[in-house]
Amino acid sequence: MTKDTDKKTLSVTVGTPKGTFPADFQKTAKVSDVIDAAIEKKGLAGNPSQFEVYLGETLLTPTDRTLISFHVKDGDTLLVAAQGQGV
Repeated sequence: MTKDTDKKTLSVTVGTPKGTFPADFQKTAKVSDVIDAAIEKKGLAGNPSQFEVYLGETLLTPTDRTLISFHVKDGDTLLVAAQGQGV
């Protein structure tokens, strides 16, 4: 049986103005990958630089940092919002 620390992916829920979806990301995925997935899966209008990602009330910036560097873990919910819209 593998430990969670050996798992190479994170299973999270991504919330957007157009609804939520479950997503698996590599632990090495960047915050920008979450934005790209939200744009693709939910058809969000705009380019990636127009969106921000939040973990709770914490803005995950810069977007070129990895998810694990922000202590994102399995089961967390990440919120993708247009810049300036916040949570």
